Amino acid sequence: MKKKILLILVVTLLMSTHVAGASGFHETIGTPGEPGTVMIGEMPDNPDPDKPVLLFVQGLTNNSGAWYEGNVMYSTARDAGYETAFVELYDSGGEPRSYWNNGAMLANQIEQISHYFNGKDIVVVGYSKGGVDAQAALIHYGKHHLVRDVITIGSPHYGSELADLAHSTWAGWLAALIGARSEGTESLQTGNMSYFRSITDNRWEALENTYFTIAGDRAGPFFSSYFTGGLFIPGPSDGVVSVESAHLPYGNILAIGNWNHGEVHLGQNAFPVFSPVLTAPQPVQQNGYEEKKVESDLDILVRGGEKHGEMEETFPVEEGVNKITADWICSEELTEIEVTDPDGNTDKIQVTAKEGEVYFEGAWHHTVEINKPEPGEWTVKTAGGNSAYLLVAAFDSPLNSKVEVTTPAGKKGWKVAPAFTGISPQAGQAVSVHASTEFMPGLRGQSPQSAPRSQTIKQRGQKGVINLPFKGEGSYNTTLDIKGTTPSGHSFERTVIRSVFVDDLGVVHD
Repeated sequence: MKKKILLILVVTLLMSTHVAGASGFHETIGTPGEPGTVMIGEMPDNPDPDKPVLLFVQGLTNNSGAWYEGNVMYSTARDAGYETAFVELYDSGGEPRSYWNNGAMLANQIEQISHYFNGKDIVVVGYSKGGVDAQAALIHYGKHHLVRDVITIGSPHYGSELADLAHSTWAGWLAALIGARSEGTESLQTGNMSYFRSITDNRWEALENTYFTIAGDRAGPFFSSYFTGGLFIPGPSDGVVSVESAHLPYGNILAIGNWNHGEVHLGQNAFPVFSPVLTAPQPVQQNGYEEKKVESDLDILVRGGEKHGEMEETFPVEEGVNKITADWICSEELTEIEVTDPDGNTDKIQVTAKEGEVYFEGAWHHTVEINKPEPGEWTVKTAGGNSAYLLVAAFDSPLNSKVEVTTPAGKKGWKVAPAFTGISPQAGQAVSVHASTEFMPGLRGQSPQSAPRSQTIKQRGQKGVINLPFKGEGSYNTTLDIKGTTPSGHSFERTVIRSVFVDDLGVVHD
């Protein structure tokens, strides 16, 4: 009798776990968790033959669990009568790859899924980089005829400035330590994505599917990694991808919602937005969002490097600054940051470490605010062990709009020009500019093992001008370190990070 009761209890527990978990699959084609695997979702209780199959494609560093671990998207779609499919791309194996490599793998998986469902309509739902991977599969690898529509959610169609930051010179030590530089992040730099758009959007295959886009505009909560991302990214963003970047010129905008990048793809947020178009495949009208280039003020200072025990960064603050928001990003969790003002007064600020997301996953964010700082030299200091760090400080200052960084015709460089005359570190100039460019030869689809190493080129600006150091086809990530003085004699420093891609014809894409 006891054995019978025990058997019933075990069976009951197994059944309840299977139903409640929502992560069980009807069939797995391949090895669970490994790149290239396809999972067919559990059949809905009341399947609707007129509803398309939903193929969910996750983003950078994610596996398919992005749709069902801490997310009700899978169960919501199934309960609504949709058949579903999930895939594991290279990122699932811990090696984020470019949209060229992920796209090639996804193209094969789409073919398998189409065959499994006997050619039934498929709608791809791509989150973050998954939306770009999907475009590569459909447009460049020719699987557009197997898919009806594409819904992209928080996808960086024009890249992410955080990818530019991760591949900048200042971020080198930290990125190397936490593995933040990969083929995947490299491909999402804004210059690389500008090139991708130039060879994608004008192809006839781009119009063979109907595209819908969803974006988030909440760079929060306060002091989170999304909050810091929002400080660095120009214009409204979800803390990882700007609203501008999340849309396509031929896409239909479904929503710009109050979600950060970790919320925008959740079932309770995104499914009610895109579900109406699943049964109404005709294009909807644009919602009036005006695509335009968002120009950023000169408001960011970036520093970084290797850390051995205590580490400090000193930087000047000009007059009139309303607030400085500083994020100390490092590979160890800190509880305190020391801030010393120009008069030598030190304040030990207790901080709450926040885990990094996406581009700085594996690092910790520690954010402090300095309100109404006095002009002069300020120091930020931390303790701890051997590590690496990145300091990103955002200045709320009238100076931000008084120094302009422009791109000359041909886009082969930058010019820094202030709207005032100051006392300069270099006689006769209002500002001085030093540049460090990380050049990566652009050979599409190469594996990380065979890809050529990057080169670093250092330059000193002449009259505020930095010319792009042409080394051939590839991506150029340039950090401009700007120093100067205001008319009242106070020093200031700012950092500008720009990414461009030069194609085989010498055309610059930014």
